[in-house]
Amino acid sequence: MQFKTKYGGFSDDGNEYVISTWKTPKPWTNVLTNGDYGLVISQTGGGFSFLTHSEFNRLNRWHQDIVQDNWGKYLYIKNNRTGKIWSPTWQPVKQDPESYEVRFGFGYAVFTSEFAGIRAELTILIPIGHNLEIWDVKLTNLTAEPADLSVFSYFEWCLGSSADHHREFHKCFIETEFDKDLNGFVAGKRIWEIPLGDRGHWNIEYPYKGFLTTTAPVTAFECDKENFLGNFGDLLSPEAVRTSKMTGTAGIWYDPVASLQSDIQITPGETYRYQYFAGIQEKREDIASVTARFNSGSKVDEALAGVKAYWAGLLGTLEIETPDAEMNLFINKWVRYQAIAGRLWARTAYYQQSGAFGFRDQLQDSLIWLPVNPENTVKQMRLHARHQFQDGQVLHWWHPITETGLPTNMVDDLLWLPFVLIHYLWETDDRNVLDLEEPYYDNASLKEGLYSHSVKAIEKVFTRFSTRGLPLIGAGDWNDGLSAVGLEMKGESVWMAEFFYFILTRFAPVCRMKGESKRADDYEKKAADLKKAFDLHAWDGEYFYRGTKDSGEKFGSRENEEGKIFLNAQTWSVMSGIADRDKQEKALDAVKRLLIFNNGPLLLNPGYSKPDKYIGYLTRYAAGRRENGGVYMHAATWAIWAYALHRDPATAYDVFRKICPVVKGTENPDLYQAEPYVTPGNIEGPTSALYGRAGWTWYTGSAGWLAKVTVDWILGIRTTEAGLIVDPCIPAEWKSYTVKRLYRHTEVIIRISNPDGLSGGVNSMRINGKEFAGNVIPVTGKNKLTVEIVLGK
Repeated sequence: MQFKTKYGGFSDDGNEYVISTWKTPKPWTNVLTNGDYGLVISQTGGGFSFLTHSEFNRLNRWHQDIVQDNWGKYLYIKNNRTGKIWSPTWQPVKQDPESYEVRFGFGYAVFTSEFAGIRAELTILIPIGHNLEIWDVKLTNLTAEPADLSVFSYFEWCLGSSADHHREFHKCFIETEFDKDLNGFVAGKRIWEIPLGDRGHWNIEYPYKGFLTTTAPVTAFECDKENFLGNFGDLLSPEAVRTSKMTGTAGIWYDPVASLQSDIQITPGETYRYQYFAGIQEKREDIASVTARFNSGSKVDEALAGVKAYWAGLLGTLEIETPDAEMNLFINKWVRYQAIAGRLWARTAYYQQSGAFGFRDQLQDSLIWLPVNPENTVKQMRLHARHQFQDGQVLHWWHPITETGLPTNMVDDLLWLPFVLIHYLWETDDRNVLDLEEPYYDNASLKEGLYSHSVKAIEKVFTRFSTRGLPLIGAGDWNDGLSAVGLEMKGESVWMAEFFYFILTRFAPVCRMKGESKRADDYEKKAADLKKAFDLHAWDGEYFYRGTKDSGEKFGSRENEEGKIFLNAQTWSVMSGIADRDKQEKALDAVKRLLIFNNGPLLLNPGYSKPDKYIGYLTRYAAGRRENGGVYMHAATWAIWAYALHRDPATAYDVFRKICPVVKGTENPDLYQAEPYVTPGNIEGPTSALYGRAGWTWYTGSAGWLAKVTVDWILGIRTTEAGLIVDPCIPAEWKSYTVKRLYRHTEVIIRISNPDGLSGGVNSMRINGKEFAGNVIPVTGKNKLTVEIVLGK
């Protein structure tokens, strides 16, 4: 295995993370999804399944407990001769196996264990295009005696809203039935506790059917929790499993669970293979047809091969080969799988269950599609445009299914639409996208193009300026934790000035594409005016302060006792180009001195030890945790962009290594604790008692950004208004590296050699053997290009 620790390591090809023990420091999880149906599963078998929305349409009950990890969908195995009971996933019986291995792959999970002479292999996958999950079970008798086994499934039905805490209420509406033709359960619910319907609250039918079926003979079944566990019983040793007495109870009067019993005899050396199918369908009659597609081992093998091929195709459009093995593995595979599966499709994980779309969140995540399939970025922009108001403001987040959301005075959300549109145009030069029409959230009859939607966002920001010429911070400006700084719409945001300057200067050429030269000139003039105000007011002596409160008091300033310096105000001063070079230099030097520690750059320092109600909930975290003095990974990735743009390759690369999970999770897994194969949302800072511990994995915007800034700014292969450019900012000791990516339907293979030990600068470029001047790869229309670059001054 690669990068092996006592807990596991990556498979040789990097396509799996292989966990060698159930006892990882925290639950280590995988997110499986085909874009609509999904599930989250831990290394002990905990987790939940859902369709479309992880909080509104949940199959099974699950409650977050990062310590116990004791909610999930389980199997019990019982040896009827000895009475021994165990589980192939460790939970819920917690019987230590003689061997245990979990393989998490792209779109699947495999649990393999041995106990009392029985090898159990459980493969869980979600087929592409079908709303169900397959549990493929292989039981092998390793003993010299025939095995007499009973296998019991178990989970608690949820069906609908995940907020099933008041079980005595919710259980009253769930109806279960054993269907002999399906060889399993069908369950429905008479209520869907989400804000829909026209006759009052909690007064609509749940329009789906949950199911659990099996290809094994069903000996008995149980749908009542009390009958299964026994009164005052528990999951460790349920009465029905212990006694092998299932009552065949089903209906609407019980606390509904899903337990199917199958009795299995296996001769010595034989393997018995069968399947379970669980899922959610809109029509009951569709359950039989969808399960029939996968009702044999060969069909399951074909489905698993299809899943693997699907993800290989998606991830294979961008590949890097550098001297940094951790970078190669993470960028080529896992971080992009995380961004697509975890953030864009499932929108959920163990540390946070969302299901909603964040206006700024999934727009940024959709940048991951640009070198893969830019059309998916277009789909994301169109979706978000439909959640914009006519005046340019947007929903901070919204729920699919109900289409309800939260309008706020967050001031940055709306600008991420033009931000992504700009990057899409750089990637594709597809100007037709500007005219793709979408309605407004508050006026379905008014449809305008994405260009007009973007203009309305920009024009809205112009109405939110202070008398000093700086943007207002409102209810937050990317950092949601600055939730009270500007509620009176007086406080200012220095970061927002930088971000808006980026938008104005890059969107002006888009205006000219549309033939609106006057608007382009106006935006450039206003950008210049914004820079004047920024130069006059934003500098704090050694770096840029973060903003002002409604009272006019600075925060993120050396004048403050706590929260003296914020990261984003420094990095975006460089990324946007708003700051003069000498101030950029000082700002980035301050980041090195005051913010970069063992695990990368802190979001702010020092953390707030006392809550400040005039800043917001950020100050209510413990100092050193998350946004309050921890490494907030999303912002940390932008430091790579800033240092590379500033031509500081050593620091850019140092930040990458400090925040790369493969590096930190292998270096000291007991300190780091989180999964080493996906980015965390945060790492505890130096003022935390848990300094160096990572958490909030999977559901974080840092995944897509870490992939982008690494390829764009360290490797230097990025799209711009001029085209695909080669502009490396690499460690000088790298002798060569290769990047393969799609660019405007052409596979471009770029091989870069560095004979003189430089960090950047292109001396020569040959394309398909022909010499080209400069560092811009032209659009040729060919299927494949081979580009040979030699670095030099």
